[in-house]
Amino acid sequence: NILIICILTLIALSLLSTDKQIETCNGLIELDRPQAQNANAYYDLAGVYAFRGEKDKAYENLEIFNQNKSKYSGMVILIKNDPLFDSIRDEPQFKQIVRDVEAKFQAEHEKVRKWLDEQDNL
Repeated sequence: NILIICILTLIALSLLSTDKQIETCNGLIELDRPQAQNANAYYDLAGVYAFRGEKDKAYENLEIFNQNKSKYSGMVILIKNDPLFDSIRDEPQFKQIVRDVEAKFQAEHEKVRKWLDEQDNL
């Protein structure tokens, strides 16, 4: 449920300083951890920077996140509703990234649909 995710995000922010969150995400990226590989760390960094009002750093990390090819439906819902991005949600650059994430999800979804159709599973 998106509401639960948003509430948990806000609780995490209140429990962990944004500096510590940035340090943790950068540590995952430097260690080349799977969480960074699938772009979660970049998404998290972008959210923290947007929350702090550091738009340039938020967009820098969102662009890296957006380069990830596969997207799942939960991420589409999250990026559209994540309160961390409220400060940039109405900006054209953010809206374009959201459209890109949606398009990548739809492309993956269509590939799966076609494969299932070919397998006579639809």
